[in-house]
Amino acid sequence: MAKSDSDPMMRFNNLVKGAFVLALLLMAYNLWSFFNSSRYQALCNASYWEMNKTQLDSCLDAKRELDK
Repeated sequence: MAKSDSDPMMRFNNLVKGAFVLALLLMAYNLWSFFNSSRYQALCNASYWEMNKTQLDSCLDAKRELDK
């Protein structure tokens, strides 16, 4: 007998797989956000999320000067 989509175990497995993928995506975003934010905090003593485009550009210019 073939399993159908109404099989409760198959639906549960698909739900767990979906939750796992969602958790991985959220963890990846949180890691990116942490490292990106801490980089700007260290360089410019300001949060990445609170800076405007001009401030971000000046912070990156300061980093380029340090790299020389």
